[in-house]
Amino acid sequence: MKYEEFKKKVIDNMPENPIPGLWQGKGAPRKHILGNPSSPKEQADVINKYSLLPNVPLIDSDTIHLQQYAHHLNSSQIMCYNFFRPMIEGFDGTMYHPKDDLIKLFGMEVDEELEHKNAVCNFEYIDKSKDNTNFDFYFKSNHIEVFCEIKYTEPWFAKSSRAKDPHERFESVYKPMIDKAKDIFANGSISESVFNTKYYQLARNAIRATSSGKHVFFICPRANENLKNQFRQFSTECLTDEGRKRVKLINWEDIVHDACRLGIDINAFNNRYFVFLP
Repeated sequence: MKYEEFKKKVIDNMPENPIPGLWQGKGAPRKHILGNPSSPKEQADVINKYSLLPNVPLIDSDTIHLQQYAHHLNSSQIMCYNFFRPMIEGFDGTMYHPKDDLIKLFGMEVDEELEHKNAVCNFEYIDKSKDNTNFDFYFKSNHIEVFCEIKYTEPWFAKSSRAKDPHERFESVYKPMIDKAKDIFANGSISESVFNTKYYQLARNAIRATSSGKHVFFICPRANENLKNQFRQFSTECLTDEGRKRVKLINWEDIVHDACRLGIDINAFNNRYFVFLP
């Protein structure tokens, strides 16, 4: 399926929107944009009313940083929240705590039996590295860590760095991180040019996979051929066999299928995002 056809099918099957909003404040109202909120509180309110699934707890804008386009009905951030939040216990002020269902689901994805004790997870997670990358979802159980980048209708993973001085940032921030993850990269590294101008988001996220217990998942729909092809090229050109074990692209539909196999009620999510796709 061509990307344009895929995105149109998604937009055409979004929930009814009584308050269509503007794209970047101009043009005709678009049916997949929820109004034009002017504050995080207004954005959270409109998302909670029209974009969350019935079984999903309301978003608190003080707890979760909402992205600029989170109020779009095809927002991958809210998609992520709709999927994972029902499988999570309360928030302790720093991290969420996964229910057994989510621990079992991630155990399937990493092919290990995971422990409930001390398991934590979070949305919009930032690790302790210097680059301040936000991961859409993060999960940890003992030595196992999973960093998730969630996509839905985005046309590509960001190709180029937007840093004011990409060379300086590569040298001071990313090169040391690449050195710690050298066994995932072909020839033990990835060049500055390829990192900064071709596979920026993919490589920037992948460098978290510094050991066998650390996994990076890029999750997107099967029908989004743009993202799948881009990841396939990155994996072929840049990753070692070990790297491909730790850094993976996973189809949303496969995770939904695995959740069903575990007896997790995923019907509302599947109906909202995938039942109309091939």
